[in-house]
Amino acid sequence: MPAAEPTASSPQVFAFLFCSLDGFVEDPGKHLDWNTNQPQVFTWNSPEARHNPRVSAILLGRNTYDHFAEFWPRQAAFTDYPQIAQFMRDTPKTVVTSRPDSLPAWTGSRPVSGTDLKATVGALKASHDHDIAVFGSSRLAGQLLEQGLLDELRILVSPVVLGSGTGLFQGLSRRVHLTPESTTTFPSGNVLLTYTPQAPVGKSTS
Repeated sequence: MPAAEPTASSPQVFAFLFCSLDGFVEDPGKHLDWNTNQPQVFTWNSPEARHNPRVSAILLGRNTYDHFAEFWPRQAAFTDYPQIAQFMRDTPKTVVTSRPDSLPAWTGSRPVSGTDLKATVGALKASHDHDIAVFGSSRLAGQLLEQGLLDELRILVSPVVLGSGTGLFQGLSRRVHLTPESTTTFPSGNVLLTYTPQAPVGKSTS
């Protein structure tokens, strides 16, 4: 009998977050310049990525979107990080925000209220063939974790101690256990930790 055709995997939702060694995603002034920029850490865009080697949609919180919309459209971003800047421009971006009227303009962006994240994620999975990436947006990632909507969590730990700032997963209201998958150390000192979230405590897996 001929071999069966491989079944295409369904789109996955993963979060790619970065934080300091002491667990902050922003310094007290909400600056991000302490983060060590290194293109190699963006493993979601390589054939070695754990799920589909492509990302076809981005889901962002408002604060992260504002940072991205300020930096990535600049010519300097296309000069220094051409592949990433083009990817950020060309990939559809869904932004969870309560202030849609003031959303900075950026190619391929649309706001959603975030009142029904399950419906938002379901619609993204239904309309895209490849992964949905959550970049930054630690509060949004925490909400997805709580609701069991995140398939993979990738945390890039930078070799810096900030002392204070915005904590990773600030506002998380329930415990979520994680299964370690891999650890990758980069020459810059960045360490990428990859986890699979388990079902949140009190949430049925059925």
